[in-house]
Amino acid sequence: MTLELKNVGMIKEANVKIDGLTVIAGENDTGKSTFGKALFLLIKWTNCGLDNILEKDKHFSNDKGRFYKDGLAKQIFVKLNIIDQIVLKLDEKKIVYKEFFYETDKIKIDEDVIFIETPLIWDLYNLFNQIVNLESISKYYVEYPYFLRDLYLKLLFENKVSGININDELVSFMKGKFEKGDKGDYFFNKDNQRVELVNTATGIKQFAIFQVLSQNNWLNKDTILILDEPEVHLHPKWQLEIVKIIVELVKNGVRIVVNSHSPYMIEALKRYSEVEEIEDKTNFYLAEDGYIKKVNDSNSETLEKIFEKLSEPFDTFEEMDMERLLNE
Repeated sequence: MTLELKNVGMIKEANVKIDGLTVIAGENDTGKSTFGKALFLLIKWTNCGLDNILEKDKHFSNDKGRFYKDGLAKQIFVKLNIIDQIVLKLDEKKIVYKEFFYETDKIKIDEDVIFIETPLIWDLYNLFNQIVNLESISKYYVEYPYFLRDLYLKLLFENKVSGININDELVSFMKGKFEKGDKGDYFFNKDNQRVELVNTATGIKQFAIFQVLSQNNWLNKDTILILDEPEVHLHPKWQLEIVKIIVELVKNGVRIVVNSHSPYMIEALKRYSEVEEIEDKTNFYLAEDGYIKKVNDSNSETLEKIFEKLSEPFDTFEEMDMERLLNE
């Protein structure tokens, strides 16, 4: 599967392969999140259909499905200011979205997709519960980012398809686990002591998303997982731990897209993909000056350029040290 973007938001052009582990590195405001949301949108539309995007969930009426279909386009495409087109290719077939005109070769994408932007989803969990309850008893719809709603639903409901079990290693690392209380609210069980989410470390909440998704069977070979800067809120040592989880999932058939600006994260993804022998399914891309691309179609040359860009702050420190020495 490949995704091509032309003149979408700040992206002038992107051509990215989604096969195993895909890493897009770059500074802030270079189109990394835009790419992930465009991929999320097209898979959702193709997978669920234009007329009832939430029909599969069975928790919402068709009217609400139509509402979210329209809302999703509004949230992503209108705000991105599409000028040209988005193309998702699967084998020889493709889906094209161009200036709000949608056409497809009638392909079916069997995978579902999950977009994870922030561990603060847990801080909003009870709010989402209240919104869903409000919507279930009224015709009032609350508009908020659909990818947040989609993740919330996956934390709430179990998938009937068996998933990849990574609970034990996550619980061991977190020294506890997220559990549901009698009222359906989550809390962190640490050493058999209830810790409310408001008092739980943000880094723990990041790992808990993976724990609950695994527990609810959403991490499987039918999932494409998009992680938007997962290193945020994580100490460098914890970044290595989440990379181990990512690589293990890829090794077991989950396709994962990682957007990152952390040199620790990118170096770890490179090294652990080599250790677990998934280099042939790992692709690195640089987001820079409106383009998301490989350098000469080479992972090694792309990584060299990525580390050169991400090391620029250290160049600034060296200049400061040199200036200080000259002034002494």
